[in-house]
Amino acid sequence: MNEDLKTPIQELPAVEAPPLSPADDHFVCQCMSVTRDDLIEAVRCGAATVKALSAQTGAGTACGGCLPKLAELTAETLWAKATCLEIIACNEDVRSFRFQIPESSASTGFEAGQRIVVQALVRGVAVQRPYTLTSASTRRDHYEITVQREPGGVMSNWLFDHLQVGDEISLLPPGGSCSFVSYERRPLVCLVGGIGLTPALGIARSFAAIGSKRRLHIEHSVSSLDRAICDDELATLAASSGSTTFRLRVTGEEGRIARADVIALSGKFADADWLICGSANFQHGVRALLEESGILAHRIHIESFVAGSTPQQDDREMAPVPSPRRRAIVGGLTLAAIAAFTAQAVFVAQWPLLHRLQTSIVYSAVTGFVLILLVLLQWRLSYARARGDRQDTSRAYGLHIAIGPIVLGAIWLHSTHFGYALSMAVSASFLLSLASGAILSLRPRSETWKWPRRIIVGCHILLSCAGSGLALVHGFTALWF
Repeated sequence: MNEDLKTPIQELPAVEAPPLSPADDHFVCQCMSVTRDDLIEAVRCGAATVKALSAQTGAGTACGGCLPKLAELTAETLWAKATCLEIIACNEDVRSFRFQIPESSASTGFEAGQRIVVQALVRGVAVQRPYTLTSASTRRDHYEITVQREPGGVMSNWLFDHLQVGDEISLLPPGGSCSFVSYERRPLVCLVGGIGLTPALGIARSFAAIGSKRRLHIEHSVSSLDRAICDDELATLAASSGSTTFRLRVTGEEGRIARADVIALSGKFADADWLICGSANFQHGVRALLEESGILAHRIHIESFVAGSTPQQDDREMAPVPSPRRRAIVGGLTLAAIAAFTAQAVFVAQWPLLHRLQTSIVYSAVTGFVLILLVLLQWRLSYARARGDRQDTSRAYGLHIAIGPIVLGAIWLHSTHFGYALSMAVSASFLLSLASGAILSLRPRSETWKWPRRIIVGCHILLSCAGSGLALVHGFTALWF
């Protein structure tokens, strides 16, 4: 989708153009709330490439507009020159621009719904904007973006008035987290308005190119027939596919989408993912209809752009990703605490007050219950990741890291010793799970650390599962017998 979707910005003086994101020296990545200090700390911890920086901090995983700033820290060159191959008029105010795929990106590919960042010199100033790719993800001969001209759109007007076939512009590689895979079993319903069709168009072309069996429904709302974009192509794709359907809604004749329409679609496409893309009014109106109709929040995906700003998937506040320094501090303290607990348990340290309390059935039951609640709370991260909720995953990740030492404290309050049989198995599972998590926090993500990290993550998950299950069994048997 293009950057001129919402309220047009004012015409700029001849010597300046708006930046991709608001000027803010503190937050380099506005989308993920990653600060410059976070990035510098990640570099110090070994993140030597943009890919490593992005993986470790989350920066650049949303719109990708901050990737050039990440490249400044790693001394990499991400921008690549691309030649304009073709310009296609979709209607009076919408055109598709096809660009040669740079050699540096030829082998990387992209997912349906992702975008590229385009940079051009507008009145002598470098202006860059993110645009959703409308070409099929299988194409290897060109990238295509579809742009709507707006009266105050700096980049869109430049593309319409100045770019010609054969001209060169600069591109960043495809990126962005708003993508949809073809092999997912859940249906995908796209409710889009105007130029907001672009992500749905790219998804439909990508699914058709690989013969995807995933059910896809696109409902495109336009004020009049002359505002339709690629409707004939989408109708043809739908007619030739057993899994894709398309509907063009002319709101000037049949009215806007209503709650009854949403309920009908939710009945037809059960447990679907819903993609909303359009103007601010369209976005908020359709989202309200979905929520009123009982669609779960984690199934609603919103893709919108503010002119001259960064793309946003949702209007909810994004929780900042914990910095590498914070993760390392928590990991180090957790490992030290585990070592201290192990030492006092092995040498049977006596804590008179705790010993008296831990012989009480009521005290043991209360502390055990608190411990189980904390363990269950740790599983919120897995739940958020399974739902695909990026905002909730961001918040749950920080909570997951913070709760680790608290779980260890709860274990110590519950019992200062390992115990025997089942009790020892519970203690060992929890301690090893906490230790593996602490090691993951201490070591930054990197290519050399990739496979050892995956093994430790697997062990961490298995130990967490074992500890949670054994704790429930231990609690039940202790209370029952």
